[in-house]
Amino acid sequence: MSQKTTPPRIVVGVNHSPAATAALRWALGEARLRGAVIEAVHAWQWSGQHRASYAPMGTWRSHDEEYQAARERTRRIVAEVLPSTEPVVAHGPPAQVLLAHAEDADLLVLGIRSPSPGAPASATPVLAACVMGARCPVVVVSTEMTPAPEFDPRRVTLSGAPTR
Repeated sequence: MSQKTTPPRIVVGVNHSPAATAALRWALGEARLRGAVIEAVHAWQWSGQHRASYAPMGTWRSHDEEYQAARERTRRIVAEVLPSTEPVVAHGPPAQVLLAHAEDADLLVLGIRSPSPGAPASATPVLAACVMGARCPVVVVSTEMTPAPEFDPRRVTLSGAPTR
């Protein structure tokens, strides 16, 4: 049996929402505990492939223009939490892109929008597809969740565990 020599990898879905920022913050705390690296992934699809042929041409942006805009917006969002991390901006349907990037990851972290007060949270199709299709554990983070406080695991005492 071979041992894994690379650090654990946490993939975080970034969709430009407050929930995605909360997922990044949560993943940062988890990465510190595990000694893991974070891969922030944004799935992007060109809107030109879905436009009606009669749509005014002045409203169209090229494939490259839309990609660059998505890349810059994703960089700004990720930089708020992880300044030294370069996000991955990949073309394709979100669930497919996230599952492909999480294929050999140790954890997939996704954000979920906070429901209106009193309403139950509901999974989006992307979130449901990732939870059902991921080969690694999936953590779903809401904007109400706060990152776990940093702690030294050597100082944690569990019930029944010997202390030093």
